[in-house]
Amino acid sequence: ALIYQDGLFVQAITRGDSYIGEDVTANVKTIANVPLRLREAKGFEKFLQGRTEIRGEIVMLKDDFASLNKKREAAGEPIFANPRNLAAGTIRQLDPKLVAGRPLHFRAYDLLREDDTEIPTHMFAYETITALGLNRNMEAAVFTSVNEVMAYVKKWDEKRHDLPFITDGLVIKVNDRKLYS
Repeated sequence: ALIYQDGLFVQAITRGDSYIGEDVTANVKTIANVPLRLREAKGFEKFLQGRTEIRGEIVMLKDDFASLNKKREAAGEPIFANPRNLAAGTIRQLDPKLVAGRPLHFRAYDLLREDDTEIPTHMFAYETITALGLNRNMEAAVFTSVNEVMAYVKKWDEKRHDLPFITDGLVIKVNDRKLYS
């Protein structure tokens, strides 16, 4: 979770055990696509006031992972098992210089505010995340029937392997956040 106060990045925490996370602010500051100041965008000014929390995942792209392992192998160092574990382990390192040396990316998937009525739908949250200057899943879509959802699931069952990062699959959400929670 990235915490912004009045539009300025103030803290990053892991989800930990779902109750208590670790403060990884210094490490996350080294990730190039994490803005230290949220972008001003017409219609989204209120998100630059007060506390805005943006949840997401730290990832390493498949090509970056392969390149890193190739360098390690050439140097006689052990190779890493997979990019997801490497990204998660890297962000918890004690040395921000080590973190800065690895090609990590933040991909946002949720937005939280103290007043949850400011974010009526998940699609609005995604649009706000983009407007504020963060990367997010651009493949997100809204459907009006279960058949449309299932067709999308079927399409992405194989297509997900073409993404530049590793994913387990899709997350299906009810778009209306009042109904969702």
